[in-house]
Amino acid sequence: MDLEKRLYEALKHHKTNSAAPRLDLFKEPSVGHIRETEMGPVWGVETVYEEGYLHGRIELSCNIPRSAVEFLNSTGVECNIDFSQIAVIDTETTGLAGGTGTYPFIVGIGFWSYGRFVVRQYILRDFCEEPAQLLVLSDDLRNTSCLLTYNGKSFDIPLLRTRYRINRLAIPFTGYPHIDMVHPCRRIYKKHFESFNLSLLEAMIVGFERVNDVPSHLIPGIYFDYLQNRDDNLLIPILNHNRDDIVSLYLLAQETARRIDLALSGVCEDDRLLLSLGQILYRSREYGRSRVLLDSIKPQFAPEEIADETIMYKSLLAKKARDWETAQAIWHDMIGSGRFGCYPFIELAKHLEHRQKNPETALNLTNKALRLLEFEREFTSDISYVNIQSSIKRRRSRLLKKTSSTKKGVGRI
Repeated sequence: MDLEKRLYEALKHHKTNSAAPRLDLFKEPSVGHIRETEMGPVWGVETVYEEGYLHGRIELSCNIPRSAVEFLNSTGVECNIDFSQIAVIDTETTGLAGGTGTYPFIVGIGFWSYGRFVVRQYILRDFCEEPAQLLVLSDDLRNTSCLLTYNGKSFDIPLLRTRYRINRLAIPFTGYPHIDMVHPCRRIYKKHFESFNLSLLEAMIVGFERVNDVPSHLIPGIYFDYLQNRDDNLLIPILNHNRDDIVSLYLLAQETARRIDLALSGVCEDDRLLLSLGQILYRSREYGRSRVLLDSIKPQFAPEEIADETIMYKSLLAKKARDWETAQAIWHDMIGSGRFGCYPFIELAKHLEHRQKNPETALNLTNKALRLLEFEREFTSDISYVNIQSSIKRRRSRLLKKTSSTKKGVGRI
């Protein structure tokens, strides 16, 4: 059957069954309310949390230490972030591909209003309601000044920006500072966890464990089922999932900021956290502040891998500060432990050659470094191995010339 005949048969079937009862696309929802806008109606659900609400083991608070902003803001650009003005954004979508074919059928926003944390969720009963959904989101964003998401820089925010453009609406969050917690969590908790799923972090950091949560990969399929039969109950688990994401995300930021503030105040005993923050400050060239945090770590009580990494960074900081007495002491300790391979031998050889003018001892250390490098070969990339080996051999050749010329000079005398 060609296309024309198939269309004719479909139209004929439609006319014959025109008297059949049809589902009401715009019936009163089982939860929430219908909000009327100039662009039509949209289904909204609002949940309000009082300050002090216990989610997991953390109490909800709008007072987040501002000292943590530089660690949570991954852009490296100073910006004025007020957590009492923050908008927590999370979407549930028809797929993960992005682009113009992906719809955020639930847009959730959490924000503070008159001392209470309000979560509003706007649901598409059909795709024709998207302009109204985006319009009410813009209204809620007017009382906020910054964004908080989890992987939102890569997915949620670009997707919403696309939807606003397609519907020819002004993008309400343009110019907003944006904290995407996936990035600071990877830097701050990299020594605590191997995975950085929000569900894992909310369980380990916030202490919130979900019960009967809908798996994320099933969400698009459930929504398409809803579009077929209009059963609101199908969306209730997804609404719960989205609401928990928003509250957990805010509390993850809140608790992380509290831990950072404790570390900066010198009352933190989490050596893994202290080391991670010290490394962040080191990379930002905040060497003095980095040293303070690393000095708070007690190597004798810390796990061996944390203690070793701390010693490594302390040696780098001493070198940056040109504190050669401290640097030498650290390099000797590293050599004595036998756990740092050829690195301390190389650094000490450099110091002895260039600053103490002791080429004989430097040559001895360089030979030891060259021998130790062979034992590290299987743990080192080929490029790194070749570069280190070439550097050591050049130093060895130079030191051999220096020591031989010194011996000749002594012989002449």
